[in-house]
Amino acid sequence: MNGQKQVSILTYPATLNFTFSATNIHPTLESILLTAVDPLLTQCTFTPAPPLTVPVGGNVTYQCSYTLQNYEACLALGTLDTNPSTPNEEVTFTNVFGISWDSGSAQDGVNVLCGQERVLACDDTVYISTASSSSGGLPVGPSRLYVFDPASATLALQGETSLPYNGLAFNHVDGFMYAISSDGLTQPSLIRVDANGSATVVAPLVSGAANSAGWAAGAILEDGTYLGFEITTNHLVRINTNTGVTLSDVVVGTPATFRVADFAVSPINGLLYGFNSATQRVTVVNPELGTFTDFLLPALINGLPSVGNSMVAAVFTQVGELFFYGSTNLNNNLANTFYSVNLVTGALTTVSTGPATQFADGATCAFNVEGGGGQPPRAHVTRDHGFFGSSEDALAECLSKGPISLGQLGKVTTMEGALGVLWANPAIAQSGAIRSELESLKARFARELLTATCNERYFGTPAPQLAGLEAWVAPHPMVLQKVLGQLEKHNRSGARLAVPLGKKAWKLEPLKGQERAVEPQY
Repeated sequence: MNGQKQVSILTYPATLNFTFSATNIHPTLESILLTAVDPLLTQCTFTPAPPLTVPVGGNVTYQCSYTLQNYEACLALGTLDTNPSTPNEEVTFTNVFGISWDSGSAQDGVNVLCGQERVLACDDTVYISTASSSSGGLPVGPSRLYVFDPASATLALQGETSLPYNGLAFNHVDGFMYAISSDGLTQPSLIRVDANGSATVVAPLVSGAANSAGWAAGAILEDGTYLGFEITTNHLVRINTNTGVTLSDVVVGTPATFRVADFAVSPINGLLYGFNSATQRVTVVNPELGTFTDFLLPALINGLPSVGNSMVAAVFTQVGELFFYGSTNLNNNLANTFYSVNLVTGALTTVSTGPATQFADGATCAFNVEGGGGQPPRAHVTRDHGFFGSSEDALAECLSKGPISLGQLGKVTTMEGALGVLWANPAIAQSGAIRSELESLKARFARELLTATCNERYFGTPAPQLAGLEAWVAPHPMVLQKVLGQLEKHNRSGARLAVPLGKKAWKLEPLKGQERAVEPQY
């Protein structure tokens, strides 16, 4: 494969060129090559096709090119291969080429190690970074990069670096994130953070702030320059991300009047929005002038006045919706709540409660550059049957686009019917009867096919092409089992990606879904 036994992939799409050779090593007799099979590369045609005669010392060589469109495609292949150790933390797949002769058989394999791309797709995935604290209260490494999923309120670790940093911001121009690395003792630096959480120093940071300053907030303007804010003397710096050169340095208010732990740039008007802890109000900053204007009234959190709170992360979606991650009135020392922000009133409403964070910051891609800027293609999100069975909004949107065909197993047209398919127990019927092997396969197949359809309708992730679906979904265990594997693999393939913020899939209520489910009869 590409001339090697193992290949590492870090950029996508990537083309893998496989070369297979079958050599007749018999000392005196010609041999007949009966079969040549590669289970993973089913789209490749072996020419000349077996069976064929190979002379003494002769060989037959086949070549096949296969394109991996993205990291998820490699992950999917890892679930299909015969290697029990893959996929694992290091996502790999093993491709095995097998041949059979008139007098025996042989096989050999090559391995592909797939890493996540260093650059990130520009979407509304929320990234959260955290650093630790020394006994003296100073930031220390490692710093960790997570993806925050507002639907499940979980943090998925992407990687880490030994550098302590804060002020994370997503650069839509080059697909990297930027932050300021500072330990409160030595000169801070502008750093570049990749998709795997690794960090590279761009340049030392030159500003009017002391080395002991605490750099808290970061954002990227539409032109790709970085803004960093420190909370000791309130310097706001604008930096060229390519060179690390400081372009401007202004002071915003005083620590007594203006204190933000993070801010984000609105894609609508180009202004900075954050939460001013000094006044307990949403605040707006002009990034060029360094002036700020608080909302008229103190913020309400779920209808009650905010008291002593801080919002450690601020992110905008590409349609101009603002979200904070921060503390609550119950415990304003603990940042663990994700809020949506009303940009008219400044009111905060809880979306979900997640893990507690320290020295945290947030980032997302607020400027839509799909198809440009060197960005990779937008990744395909998928969820399993539990998500659609627990989110009434997601399932309702899926069903709003028409009946869902399950081939010869019927159609789904109602919410109760869809929930019945999604929550049906493959082992035991609602009546208590033990399902046969065939009945169990039907239940699992219907569940996964409905889920794949909803992944396409809700997330825009194309479902697998199952040729002749209406004709062949018949009660045949071998057929159902084969296609079931394809569907299960597909529905897991984008599970590591967060549900887009724009979907507002905040409420997951599995018990409610199970109560409404009406078990199907296949």
